[in-house]
This record gives sequence, C-alpha cells and structure tokens, in this order.
Amino acid sequence: MGAVLVKVKADLLTRPLISALILVTIVTSSTLLTLALATLANISGPYDRAFEELNSAHLWLYFERGKVTRRDVDRIEHLPEIEASTGLRYSVVGRAEIAGERTWVTLGALPGEAPAVNRLLLLEGRDLARRQAEVVANTVWKDTHGLAAGDRVQVARAGGGEVDLPVTGLAYDPMWDWYASEQVPYLYVTEDTLRDLYPDETTWTWALGLRLADPNAVDEALAAVDEVLHGQGLETHADWRRMRESALFGVRMNLVFLGAFGLFASLATVLVIASSVGSIVLSQFRQVGVLKAVGFTPGQVLWLYLGQYLVLSLVGGPVGVAVGTVLSPLALRNMPASLGAGYRPAVEPGLILAVQGIVSATALLAAAGAAWRAAQANIIRAIAVGAEAPRKRAPLLLRWATRLGLPPVSLLGLGDLYARPIRTLLTGVNLSLGVVGIVFGLTINETVNRYREDPSLLGVAYDAVVTRERFGDARTRHELRMAPGVKAFYSEERLEATTPEGASFQVRAIQGDLAPFPVKIEEGRLLRPDTMEAIAGRGLLDWLGLQVGDRMTATLEGKESRPVTWQIVGQYPEPANVGRMLTVNLEPLRRLAPAADPRAYYLKLRPGADPFLLEERLESGPNADLNVALVEERIPDDVRYLQLAIYVLSAVLIGIALINVFNSSLLAVREKVRDVGIYKTVGMTPGQVVAMVGTSAGLLGLASAILGIPVGLLLTTSLMDTLTASYGFGRVDVTLNAVYLGLLVPLIGLVSMAGSLLPGRWAAGCSIVHVLRSE
Repeated sequence: MGAVLVKVKADLLTRPLISALILVTIVTSSTLLTLALATLANISGPYDRAFEELNSAHLWLYFERGKVTRRDVDRIEHLPEIEASTGLRYSVVGRAEIAGERTWVTLGALPGEAPAVNRLLLLEGRDLARRQAEVVANTVWKDTHGLAAGDRVQVARAGGGEVDLPVTGLAYDPMWDWYASEQVPYLYVTEDTLRDLYPDETTWTWALGLRLADPNAVDEALAAVDEVLHGQGLETHADWRRMRESALFGVRMNLVFLGAFGLFASLATVLVIASSVGSIVLSQFRQVGVLKAVGFTPGQVLWLYLGQYLVLSLVGGPVGVAVGTVLSPLALRNMPASLGAGYRPAVEPGLILAVQGIVSATALLAAAGAAWRAAQANIIRAIAVGAEAPRKRAPLLLRWATRLGLPPVSLLGLGDLYARPIRTLLTGVNLSLGVVGIVFGLTINETVNRYREDPSLLGVAYDAVVTRERFGDARTRHELRMAPGVKAFYSEERLEATTPEGASFQVRAIQGDLAPFPVKIEEGRLLRPDTMEAIAGRGLLDWLGLQVGDRMTATLEGKESRPVTWQIVGQYPEPANVGRMLTVNLEPLRRLAPAADPRAYYLKLRPGADPFLLEERLESGPNADLNVALVEERIPDDVRYLQLAIYVLSAVLIGIALINVFNSSLLAVREKVRDVGIYKTVGMTPGQVVAMVGTSAGLLGLASAILGIPVGLLLTTSLMDTLTASYGFGRVDVTLNAVYLGLLVPLIGLVSMAGSLLPGRWAAGCSIVHVLRSE
C-alpha cells in the first residue's frame, strides 16, 4: 500500500494544473449540492421559526359587523378546539398616500401591551409608542412603494382631511401574505390613533385570531365556529396552512433551480473525472504494464487511480461544504421571515456527511471504469502495444472531409476527435450541459420579460382597478362610462362556494362582458355574459378532478340548500389561491346572493389613454370616494432575483465545461506530442499546430451546441410546467429569441476553442529535437 500512496502522490504532483482544475470542479459541485440540500432541509425553517416565536394564530376569523356580538366572540374563544386567542382586533379599510401614491390600506389596531398571540416580527425601526400618532407598516409596503422607517404617510380620516403620520418601523406578520390574503396590506396603529381617525366604532371591522390545540384541525374549528354563529356572520377567514404554502413559494423555486444545477454540476464533474482518468490511463498504459511486471497486483493498480480522485474529493468536498454553508442563507433571503434575527439555515453533521459521501462516491464511480481497465490489462500487450491498436480504417466523416478537400490541418483536427472517441463523447456531453444551462438562463429571462410586458399572460387582463367606499354601484358605473380613456370595465364580487364533497373554494362573480379584455384562455373558450357558464383555474380543475366541458355543482355560503350548477367552458391562468378559483357571471346568481355588492371595477383602457388624466378625473373633487390603482409589474421579486442566480449557475457550468475542454486538449496533445514533433519536422508551423488543436475543440463545441439547445428548451419547459402546475397556475409559454440561438452555436464553438488555446500553444512551442529525443 505504501508504494501505491507514493505513486498516487507522484501522479497528482506531476500534473498539478489538471489536478487543480479537477479539484475546482469538485469544490463547485459540492458547493451547489450543499446549497440544494441545506435549502431542502430548511425550506420551511424561517417561516416555522417565526410562526412559533411570534405565537401566530392558526386561524383568523373576519366577521360581518351587526351579525356578530361580543357574546358570540366569547363563546368562540371557549370552544374546546381553541387553545388561545388574540382577543377582538379592530381595523378599518381606508385610504392613504404612500410615497406620493394614493392607495387603499387596512388600518389595523394593535393592543397596548405586547399580545400573547400573533405578535409581529419587527424587521426595521421600532414599535409603536403609547399615546403617539404613528404607524408601523407591513413589510410589503417596502417592496411595492419603497417605504422605510422614518418616512411619513398621509392617512385619510373619516369626514375628510388627512393626517400625516411617521413610520416608526416595518414588521412581518406570518398570517398575512400578498398572494394568499384577501385583506389589503396593513398599516398598524394604536387603538387610540384608529379611534382618532375613525371615531365611529360601528365602522370598525372585527377580527379574531385563534391558536388551535391541533394546528391541522382548521376545518373542524371552522365547523365549530359556524355552529356558534348559526351559519351567519363570518365574512371570511385566513388559514395558516395556506399562508405557509404561499410564503414558501419563492424558496421552492430556489430549491428547484439549485437542485437542477447541482445535478448538472455533479454530472459535469463525473464527466471531467471520467474523461481525465480515461486519458491518463491510456497515456500510461505501458507504464501500467511495467508496474504489473514488477509486482503490482490488479487491486493495487485499481487503487492507484481511484486513490488519486478519492484524495481530491476528500480535499475538495469539505471546502465545497464550507462555501455552501456560508452561502446557504442566500437561498432563503426572499422569505421575509428569514430576515429577522440573522436567520442561518442549520447545516447538520448528517448533511455534511451526506454531501461528502455523495462527492466521494461520485468521484470513485467516475474513475472506476478506466481504473478497472488498467487493473485488468494484459502485461505483455500493455508493454508491446499500449492501450489500443491503431485504427485500420479512417472514420466515414473523416473520409468525406478528405474528399471535400479540406486543409490537412482541419483533417488532422477532425481525426483527433476519433482518436479517443470516449473522451470526445464525455467532453462533448460536458459542453452540452453548459449549453443547457445557458439556454435555461436565456429562456427564463426571455419568458419573464415577456410576462412582464404582457400581464394578461399572468391572468391580469385589465389595466387598472377602481374601488369605491361610499359611492353606490350605479354612480360608480356612470363615472366609469364618462371617464376618459376607458374602453370597457366589469365589476367583481368574491363568493364562497362548497362542492357536495365538502371542498371549499372562491368564486369570482363578475358583472360585465370579458370579451374586450385579453383574457388568456389556455383551453376551451371564454364564458358568455349572463349565462351559467364558467371558466376555471388549472388548480381548481386538478384539485376537483374536472375537465373543460364538465358540469360542476356547488352551494354558495348561506344558501347551502340551493345548489347551483355551472358548465365549465374554459381554463385560464389563475394567479390567486393556487389556481383554485372559478369565474362566473353574477347576474344569474342574484337570487342566491342578493347581498352581493361589488366594490372593485376592472378597467380596460384605450390605446394611448393617459392614466394620470384618468386618476385626476376619478379621484378628485366630487369623485374623491373612488381610488384608482394602475396595473404594475406582477412578476414576483423572487423570480427577478432568480434570473441573476440562473446566469451565475449557467456560467459555473460553462466554466466546468471549459475545464474539461482544457484537460482533454492538454492530455490529447501530450499523448500525440511525438506526432506533433514529426508534423513540425515536415513543415507544420506553430500556428498550424494551434489551429489543429483548436479545430478539434471548435468542432466539438459546435456539435455540443446543436445538441444542447433542444435539450435545454425541453428541460426548461418541463421544469416550468412542473413548477407552475404545483401552484395551479397552468401552462407557461416559454420564450427564447431565435437570434440568441443563432449566436449561441458559434459562440460555444469559440468558447471551446478558447479552452484549447493554452494546450495548443504548449504543443506549438515544444522543441522538435527534445520531443523526438524523449520519445
């Protein structure tokens, strides 16, 4: 064994550059693997930790004032399913000017003392002070309006006028989410401040947060509450499971892409090691024969090569684990809960051992094939012939190239690809992985840009939303018909529906015609006005096992004895409630929902319409009751930040591919250095030697790009479909600019040639006399 260790050390040190580059690939793959596994192990860690530390409510109940009494609330708090409660919380939906923009806000009153249930996670600034008129803002206002602690907001008060309030801090509530909550984002105030702004307490909304004895018994708790209220008085509710699912969306995206690129990097490392060890064994085949002749056993020869890569994996693995551990918080940074108290994912010893075990096993398996061939080599044949007998007949492609009259340098470069076909294949696949990564990044970037420019692809088919507070529906419709630039509009009311099997979901009941709106129908057609037709989100269809063309029956809240049936005529991308939404016409439901009073109106503007003129007309003077919100970018920040990460990961794959090209080219020219010496003797110039080596690499790069582009497109489409299907959104139309595809093929060829430049120059600079004498 001592002789084997000495030989392992000697081989690693005599090829320091190749060993160093392989070490870099091992460090890279173990880093990405650590990131992916750490994210998987801690995917819900920030949210769960914040939820428990803040003692957040498992269930929030939002009541209809006038139908619920304080005695009802007390009875709910003493139900056996309830462990603790927040006590009654009060809020008012009002208007405020934030960063120069008027918008609707929920003014939520916080108790004077720190509550036992559902505390807030303060991420910036300080808490509210007693008897001070100030606000703490939900963190979403920082994302949408750039609000920060120390800024000021102007909040409208009952009866007219505004109050200028300082923002003392930004806070995160695990039980409020931009995509899952029905309430508009919060500005938190003291109860005294709320009373000063809205003295009439009958306008206050009542809500109650509940901690459950069994966190998963939300449905049972709701049934008990419904029994207490006799089926009336509960306007809506918020389920902690739904909030958690939505909060984890961005981290799950990170996990999918980190996992994919981690797998690519591991496969690329396998290819680098397999290609390198294969070439090294071939170049040392006579040496292997000599070693076996002087007493090395097949097992010792086997471990002579396996040991080299085991040593590299044992050195590179821990380095990659350390780097991955340092970077692991970045994968969770798009979850607000991870921002508090410097959250750092736990990297357990088991995870470290798993990464090291995977890395070492990968290195050994990659080297096993060539090492086994060396161990089984026949001594006499190895010494006399070497690794393989010379090829007797030129490959077909090389014969065709000869007939076409290509220059000798190009023919020699093409012939080099066939000299070691397995090495050529492994290097080509490695390059193709880099191409797949680039195609992946370009496709994601183009697709995100397309969806950003056309919000209708995200299910946002309108240009603006108008909401009303005191105005009636008739007056609001009149004002919208007279407003400049408005082409069409419809109103919407949210209704709760339940299937005969007990599955509850929300219904968008619209009043108006959707035909003027660019609603993206992925399957079927748009519903017709005033009919019992419906279009459904993909999440609802998959959840209930329905298809376009089926009929579905459900009951509306409060009318459980009056089932209603719709014909599903289409499927559209639904961004809310994981796609579990149904869009229907309101008019046919008037008898079942007589209290339906839509307060939100969705506008389609004419081309060239001035949105500022529209805002001025609808929000000033006698129309000050209306509020206009223009549609802005609907691409989540997580997706935009992910674009940069994908480009970085793609660059990593290309870097690994370049290492493989460099190693393969260097080993190839070392194998044929005698041939190069002969070529130079008969007149080949140093430039032609470089061109010969570059031709091999360039042709390999072109072939890899042609293979990698369709594979990359297929992989991107599959991953995006899998990701969006898990959130009920529907199919995503991936986009890639054809110009990029056209440029990518020659670019990869040039990149591959760049990887072979140094080995080519080394071969060109070799002394003819020295080469032939050493041979």
